[in-house]
Amino acid sequence: MAALCALLEQPTHQLLPDSVWASGQPSIYQHLRSNEALSLSGDVAECVLCPDCLSVSVRPVPTHAGAELPYQCYCGECGWVDLPKERARLWQVNPSKVAIWLNAALGLKIRHPVSEVVRGRLWHLGAREHKRKRHNFFFGCLLSGDANAIQGEIDRLASPGTEAVITTSDLLALQSTNLKGRLFIPLQAIAQLRKGNFAIEGLDAYFDGLARTAVTDETSLRLLDSKRVALIAGTEISLSPQVYGFLKVLDEADGDEVHKRKIAAALGIAENFRYADIKKHHRTVFDTFVQSDQQGNYWLHPDFLVLERGY
Repeated sequence: MAALCALLEQPTHQLLPDSVWASGQPSIYQHLRSNEALSLSGDVAECVLCPDCLSVSVRPVPTHAGAELPYQCYCGECGWVDLPKERARLWQVNPSKVAIWLNAALGLKIRHPVSEVVRGRLWHLGAREHKRKRHNFFFGCLLSGDANAIQGEIDRLASPGTEAVITTSDLLALQSTNLKGRLFIPLQAIAQLRKGNFAIEGLDAYFDGLARTAVTDETSLRLLDSKRVALIAGTEISLSPQVYGFLKVLDEADGDEVHKRKIAAALGIAENFRYADIKKHHRTVFDTFVQSDQQGNYWLHPDFLVLERGY
């Protein structure tokens, strides 16, 4: 979700192919593509790195009809090199599709069609009740770039205090605009991508006052020890003792793999525990911070190794 949210905040919603293949995590982008969150645009990149030597900048050109691969490039070091389309064309995300997924995940699909109300920035998802109070839901990205128009559309479609804006935008930056004071809900904190759709978790907490409104977009385990919470898109997610213990074992391993036998011993549970049973109520936390080889070994995502604790 972090990669998808970051891409939605790019002005063109496009990504250079080198950003995928040289990221060190191409599998994340391939996963997003397999779930239809990303696609290949029709635009060819002006230049890319040669896939053979990864050091020379080359220009993709179309191959002749009937060629096995649609593009090739000439590298001064490697000569002519074939290019698959994934290495030649720009990758892109369609924010309208994200809005459609949210509309369906919120149970609004049948009653409320999605409408784009500020081009490329704000979509009205529909309205539903929570504890006898009607709320209008929106999805927004790049919100700081046109705050006046966005405020006008929210005021037009929602009564004061009834709006809920699910967003990928930096919430701290929004505090300096005239959108300050709105209910913003970080997409990354509540949504998980599953087979071309979203699953929503923890949304009610924002209306019940159980989730603190985020003022930063920080995602980390910085407060794991001091507050026993995980930060996801600036929101503090409380951890059960078992989940805290699981993360603590991985944290102390400093990124090394930890076998489930060691985790079971630390938690005082059976060695043949089911990982799905532990993560089922904290799926967002585990999907964000924990990686696995599906063979019983687990480790912390390298982006979230905690070097210093904060308070």
